[in-house]
Amino acid sequence: MAASRASKWSLQTRTLVTVVFLSLSVLTITDWLATLSTIHAIEKSMGEQTAKSAERLAFDLKARSVQQVPDYYQNQVRDILELEPDVIHVDIYAEKEGQLKLVQSSSTRKDRAVLNQERKAFFSGLPQTFTVESAAGSKIFSTQPLQFKDGRRGFVTVASSLRIVNDILAVHFRIRLYAILGTTVLLVGTIVLVFRATVYRSVQHLVKIMHRYKSGELSARADESLAGEFGELARNFNRMLEEIQGFSENLRHQVEEATGELTRRNRDLQQLNLQIYEAKKRLTQAERLALVGQVTATFAHEIGSPLSAVATHLQILLEDPQLDLRIRERLQLACDQIDRVCNIVETLLNTTRHKARRLPIELEEIICKVTRLLGPTLESRRIDFRLRTYGGPFLTEGDPDQLEQLFLNLFNNALDAITGEGKLWVEVHREPLSEDSNQYCFRIEVRDSGVGIPADKLDHIFEPFFTTKDFGRGSGLGLAIGKEIVKQHGGQIRVVSSPAKGTCFTILLPEVESVAAERSAAIRASNRA
Repeated sequence: MAASRASKWSLQTRTLVTVVFLSLSVLTITDWLATLSTIHAIEKSMGEQTAKSAERLAFDLKARSVQQVPDYYQNQVRDILELEPDVIHVDIYAEKEGQLKLVQSSSTRKDRAVLNQERKAFFSGLPQTFTVESAAGSKIFSTQPLQFKDGRRGFVTVASSLRIVNDILAVHFRIRLYAILGTTVLLVGTIVLVFRATVYRSVQHLVKIMHRYKSGELSARADESLAGEFGELARNFNRMLEEIQGFSENLRHQVEEATGELTRRNRDLQQLNLQIYEAKKRLTQAERLALVGQVTATFAHEIGSPLSAVATHLQILLEDPQLDLRIRERLQLACDQIDRVCNIVETLLNTTRHKARRLPIELEEIICKVTRLLGPTLESRRIDFRLRTYGGPFLTEGDPDQLEQLFLNLFNNALDAITGEGKLWVEVHREPLSEDSNQYCFRIEVRDSGVGIPADKLDHIFEPFFTTKDFGRGSGLGLAIGKEIVKQHGGQIRVVSSPAKGTCFTILLPEVESVAAERSAAIRASNRA
């Protein structure tokens, strides 16, 4: 808030306030120090004079007894008061019966108590000069111990008023006030005139040029003939405007080039998205065809067995020689139709059978291939994709097309489960099948940070046509086909999911037997060595 108010002040106002504050501070501190020095000098001088008066009086009283003090006292005190007009009273004390008694005093009050400093001087035998503050004003006391002619001990105290110090302070205050007022008026007038003649005019000119340049007048330049340092400032300001203009031109060209490049990249991205869309479309069709084939094969298998049994029984009946001719003709007709149905079923089975290829496959290459296919989607949605491998190479045996379809289904399901930005991490481990086994398998973990799968649906996700997606977003065949692919490759698939932490699919696939044998041989050779 304070910074906001200060920023609203003009340069002239800030300079005025700063200079006046500093000047008045220096003037006040200097005057205060000079006043303290003067007061200290006056107090020291008055203390020395008071001490001399007390010492002189005490020296004269040593030649007299206590009874002679009153007669001698009046003349001496009169001389002291004439020579020292600031002396306010002179007191003489003597020891009587073990106590200090006032013998004579110039004060109208005779009941003043003995001060501690006076007692100290009396008992120590050393003179004391000190200042006492009171409601009536400051006083300087000088106590001089002595021993009278009759052997009694006592002391003389001369007190002087410091009224002159108060007078000096009052005079200095008036002088300081007049000096502050005069200095303030002089500084304000001088700074205002200087600013009006130089700074204000130059600054207004530069501000005007800034507004013209800001409004679009790019040819506006400052007058370089301004007085003093403002001329150099105007030259530097003009150079800065020229550099800004050149930078703006370069920036405009770069923006145009970047816009063209962005347009080209957008077109490429649209093409890739179109390819992905077509690939997903073909995959969906393939899933539907696979399901139809699975249903057809199941139907053919289930129908073929009872039809074969019926055909066998009919054949046995036809071999009976006692069978009536009309019944034999009807049985033959039924047998021919059953053979026809069996041929149709066999044709369906031959059509749906697919003999999977068995080739050595590098799992990391398959995963990378699928990742490249989904690369534009991962980048456009800012999905944090990571592939970590431990203990490669990862050679398994199977059909590369089917495994590619498996990981594509898993990755697409993960992307559908992630809303906005998220994570999709894949880890591949090589590990033994058991603690005492020399056979190894590959553990592939596919983790996502999606919405997860409810616990009551985990047991059904591998069933055909079962889906957790919204209506129209999934066919429910991807995981069913994926499980069948893993099963055909001699592996296992498991899933762990939490609505708050996402989903993790774990796939176990066996290592190629030849590679496993080579590893076992290498281990045995290493153990023998």
